[in-house]
Amino acid sequence: MTKQTHLILGFTGGIGRAVASALNKRNIQMKVLVRDAEKAAKYTTGLNNIDIMQGDGSVQEDIEKAFEGVSHVHYCINMPYQKWEEQALKMFKICVDASVSHNVKLIFPGNVYVYGHAKYNPVDEKHPHAAHTDKGQIRMEMEEMLTIARKDNGLDYTIVRMPDFYGPFVINGFSEQLFVNAIKGKTMRWIGKLDVDLELIFIEDGGEAMVMAALSEKSSGEVFNIPGCGITTSAKYLQEIADQAQSKSKYSTLNSDFIFKAIGLFMPVMKELVEMLYLKREKLILNGQKFIDTIGPLPATDYSTGIKKTLDWTKSYYKL
Repeated sequence: MTKQTHLILGFTGGIGRAVASALNKRNIQMKVLVRDAEKAAKYTTGLNNIDIMQGDGSVQEDIEKAFEGVSHVHYCINMPYQKWEEQALKMFKICVDASVSHNVKLIFPGNVYVYGHAKYNPVDEKHPHAAHTDKGQIRMEMEEMLTIARKDNGLDYTIVRMPDFYGPFVINGFSEQLFVNAIKGKTMRWIGKLDVDLELIFIEDGGEAMVMAALSEKSSGEVFNIPGCGITTSAKYLQEIADQAQSKSKYSTLNSDFIFKAIGLFMPVMKELVEMLYLKREKLILNGQKFIDTIGPLPATDYSTGIKKTLDWTKSYYKL
């Protein structure tokens, strides 16, 4: 096998760090492009074979330098919802263009926004793309960009589509706060319904699935749905966190469009959440059979184990 170097864009995020961990297990050389080297250093504990480059994923010159000598790129960049409309497509195009010009395989972590309301469950890769939200439309445009680049310029890409993440280094102001509050005995705040069927994927399973797809010769131009380890409900998930934290923490939920819009007058990110509430109110479960048939067994950490690992990481990372 030709020696590989994998570039991770968005390393200081949950899925970027999880991809690095999966690559590290395989002793694969990696580069990470980061704006804040000091922040990145907190994410490198336990990782080897990693070259940290300081730069900005939105700057073409920085991307071009980062792509030198690279065989694969994992596009794990995310940004606050309120910046999606202005920045998401522009940044992604820079990466897609660089992947074409440098003949690099691009692995993209897709999400379920493109499907809109589930027309059936479990949702497989043949489900129509029928996004009814602005953010879903943006994700559809990003995926269409990949399809066009493959058709016109032979881009080698793979989309690995997953539900919401939880786990170590998932820091978005919501997920990690559940675990912090549980440890402290404070109320865990949720949004949406508590009794609807849902699935969450342990972040390290997501990173493992991306690397498995990246290394497979059968994944070129393909899309794979990666489900969580099974179906649960918000209430069961939150109760498991509370039970393992052993702090008698309670949970509550916010499920009012009006209240979200009112809070959004002062907190832009809350305003942006309103259109995504359907994912916490409706069932949408992914079918992973294509991945199993094409690449191999799905990485699937059960909720109990994943929650324990996340609580342990939370205590260590936040010194609780």
